[in-house]
Amino acid sequence: MPGEARPEYARRMHRVQAYIDQHLGDSLVLSELAAVANFSPFHFHRQFTAWMGETLGSYLRRRRLEVAALRLLSQPTTPVLDIALMVGFGSGEAFAHAFKDRFGCSASEWRRLKAEERSARMSKPDQVQGKKDQADS
Repeated sequence: MPGEARPEYARRMHRVQAYIDQHLGDSLVLSELAAVANFSPFHFHRQFTAWMGETLGSYLRRRRLEVAALRLLSQPTTPVLDIALMVGFGSGEAFAHAFKDRFGCSASEWRRLKAEERSARMSKPDQVQGKKDQADS
């Protein structure tokens, strides 16, 4: 990529990240995000994966879970289901499964953990890698 294109691509990707964070509770589709970046959907998906080191779907899921984890702590009286819906999960079941898969505990347990333990669970160094039991495609 030519040198002058790199800063422009970075600006576009930052614009998409900001848009995602502002619309996390909405149904975000590839064509909509590609338009924010002013790319074709195909080119956007390739560029996004290259820049972020994860697919768009993985990124959206991770951001939704991270924001939910923070809201669970900052809004302790808000029901878990309400938080799940606020960050874009379609059901409590989908959220519960994704949350436990990512953090190793339920959302209710998350609220009871000590800060040190939550911190360790928030930063998973192998997060972008796959699960150990998944075969390479």
